[in-house]
Amino acid sequence: MRVAAAILALVAVGCMTLAIVGMVTGRPGDRAGVWIRVLALVCFAGAVALNLAAR
Repeated sequence: MRVAAAILALVAVGCMTLAIVGMVTGRPGDRAGVWIRVLALVCFAGAVALNLAAR
């Protein structure tokens, strides 16, 4: 479970990096940027939930 949590956390970091780069460059558009941030939030919440369940 901890491996899955670590993978979800890395995906969340990657999504947030894409979102920040998108805010700086103006690409992708507003809708895609929102979806990238939502995906990052869901992955982060999943990682936290899996980490707590592994205890």
